[in-house]
Amino acid sequence: MPSYYQDSESEKLFQQANKFPKTQPNPHIRGNQETRNIMLMVILALLPALVFSGYLFGFSVYFNYLLAMITGISVEFLWFKWIKRPYQWDYSAMLTALLLGMNLPPSAPWYFPVIGTAFAIIVIKEFFGGLGYNFINPALGGRAFLVALFYQQMFAISWPDPPFSKLPSQPFDPAIDTLSGATPLAIMRAGETLSSHDLNTAFFGFVGGRAGETSAFLLLLGGAFLIYKKIISPRIPLIILGTIGLGAFVLGPEGWFTGSWQNIIGHIISGGAILGAFFMATDYASTPSTKFGENLFALGVGVLVIIFRFFGLTNEGVSYGILIMNCFTPAIDRFLRLRVLGEGKQSPFNLKINV
Repeated sequence: MPSYYQDSESEKLFQQANKFPKTQPNPHIRGNQETRNIMLMVILALLPALVFSGYLFGFSVYFNYLLAMITGISVEFLWFKWIKRPYQWDYSAMLTALLLGMNLPPSAPWYFPVIGTAFAIIVIKEFFGGLGYNFINPALGGRAFLVALFYQQMFAISWPDPPFSKLPSQPFDPAIDTLSGATPLAIMRAGETLSSHDLNTAFFGFVGGRAGETSAFLLLLGGAFLIYKKIISPRIPLIILGTIGLGAFVLGPEGWFTGSWQNIIGHIISGGAILGAFFMATDYASTPSTKFGENLFALGVGVLVIIFRFFGLTNEGVSYGILIMNCFTPAIDRFLRLRVLGEGKQSPFNLKINV
């Protein structure tokens, strides 16, 4: 250092500045919502419905959950070893595995969770860059892959026989795994009105369906827990469920705007509506990044669910409604983005149309 600079004012200021702690790289304001904590909270929110599904459908459901988790963690660990990166334990693979297991029929054989979870983790998640870069929900992507491979088996309906009923390992014979009766969605699809007993059984879960989607009550408790912990916003679930209820009213069995209140509630609490709205449509990576975009996304999911339920080949459509809108998320983010400070006068919703 030149001698003339040692006693200069600049050097004195520099020495004083060095006495303070150095500023770390951004972000400078941190919250306590790390990825691991978020994933763990979602798993805890799912836990009551997970436990209850085994009470309804038997211990084989727990076995499928366990197989899915082992597969998810194992294939993700092997993937990180193959690309020579340190493995990050963040519970995301476990959450994907559990959500996939909840979307399987209770009678699914052991290789369903293995194939579906491996596809969800490797193809849907890791092929596109890992956690935060998947363009569709991994669990629903794995379910869609299983539907493509085993269409008839994936749509088999099993009925609960609590406590802890046992299902055979080869469940695809209707005489064995499917009891006589109709699900609430099938009853409404036939143009009939749900009774109070139908609504009660659908709300608490004593009805046929996928393993973890039947108990609307426990799933709503889990969703309320996530909203209370500020893990998710209530806007997406409420818009989806509200749109489904409105569609059920508009497309009533006796013509336009003739839907009964029983069927409106039935469409909201039956099938995969609650599970999808609170736990899969709220995936951070595959939903739009603006509030207006999220609202549009949720509205699209609700409309698609109604289209599938009233005009589709099956009585359900939540998973495909979410997957289709996942594919539209990049376009929504492309055309509806927040204005940058200084870009000009305000527009409705503070958005700018990108062309």
